[in-house]
Amino acid sequence: MPVAGARFAGAMAACALCAAAGDARAGEAGFWDRVADPHRERFEALVSSAAIAIEVAVNQPVAGGRGAPSHAPAMPVAVSVARAEMLLEEALKLVKDDYRALALLGEAQSLLERPVEATATLERAREVARLPARQAWCSFRLGVEKSKLGRYADALADYDRQLRLVGVPSEVGGSLATAYANSAELLMTLGRLTEAQDRYREAIRWDEQDRQARQPSLALSYYGLAMALDRDEQPAAAREAMRGALALDPAMDRLYGAMSSGSDVFFIPDGDVHDYLALALETAGRPREAAAELRRYLAAQPKSPWRARAESRLAALSSGAGSAPLPAAGDAGVATRLGTETGAGTLRIKAVSTLRASGPLPAPLIDAAWRARPPPVADCLDLMSARLPSSGRGADGGRVVLDVELDAAGSVARVAARPAAGAPTSLLPTAAASCLESAVRRGLHVTKPARARRTVARIELYVAP
Repeated sequence: MPVAGARFAGAMAACALCAAAGDARAGEAGFWDRVADPHRERFEALVSSAAIAIEVAVNQPVAGGRGAPSHAPAMPVAVSVARAEMLLEEALKLVKDDYRALALLGEAQSLLERPVEATATLERAREVARLPARQAWCSFRLGVEKSKLGRYADALADYDRQLRLVGVPSEVGGSLATAYANSAELLMTLGRLTEAQDRYREAIRWDEQDRQARQPSLALSYYGLAMALDRDEQPAAAREAMRGALALDPAMDRLYGAMSSGSDVFFIPDGDVHDYLALALETAGRPREAAAELRRYLAAQPKSPWRARAESRLAALSSGAGSAPLPAAGDAGVATRLGTETGAGTLRIKAVSTLRASGPLPAPLIDAAWRARPPPVADCLDLMSARLPSSGRGADGGRVVLDVELDAAGSVARVAARPAAGAPTSLLPTAAASCLESAVRRGLHVTKPARARRTVARIELYVAP
């Protein structure tokens, strides 16, 4: 799972252990090899038994509930993992510096919450790993363990190394999306907010390719992006990203679950989860709970570089200024209520919704870009005002569709404006359509995607008196 700005460095996935166990069994030496090396058969039996013990421990039900503290593993898990550690240490006496045994030993030490030893063991495993896929997996795991130790720059270097190596298929290890999200969290922790936002967007892009299977990871990436944007003083864009997270995780289970024993997600630095929860609750229109989480965050992180931002949000919540929830998202897309209505005539843009987006820039980011810096469409709205019916159906407003192509730099390459289905055909005269197309082409700029590819999007504007 991803890591978030206090984000979620996911601990090792159970599938990695299954693959390691299968690799150990598949790599057993043949009969004549075992005859030539009498220790080999004993070694293989020890590694296989250890892999099974760790797999059983990882698949144990999570202890505790929402908000439960995370300390040591539950006793049956600890006993099973301690047995695996003993078996692996015995195996390594027979065959020194074997990759499979070292990788499993590192996992055992991690599960026993001994990150210093886990880091040293995984470093040894990476040194003897011959395959790029194995080196990538070790680098991912080292990023997680070093994050626990507060070695953020070193952890970031390990994730970067994994991303360089992950071009080859791997039977074990974290996904690209997880690596991008975890490294984004580290970049945010190090104060490199723009880079963090880019990596969160890249994580979202990869997760969106398999949205159903990667939904928990995708929610975490949206949570992290929202936090990075808010700390970068982009509150409107932050709340749009948070809307994306809440659409995937409406009960905030991914955040509450991070505080439960046995969770595959943790936050760095410790206590940052409260800042995430505060922003999520604030966006959901639950100001009292949001304020309580902000107070917990400030108590847990008294020297946080984001303290001033948290205090500002807390003051707004206490005064009632930050308590209004954003409008509910429909199935078609995320509606954006504009803070400042535009247009000097009788029409205003009341909402913007990116109905769909195909490419590296997801719909919520396009909505956020429009909200943060609306294109100069006031003159266009004046041209439309005279055509809005004064009575009957359509008198309360109408909808305009913009078919937009964004280039690899996030700028508008092409745009076509037309009335939405069911809107009055007289709403958008030719002059107004041309004006809108020109204004959007000049004024809409989305953050440059990490991958240099175009994005095709359909944006709907709701205009009304």
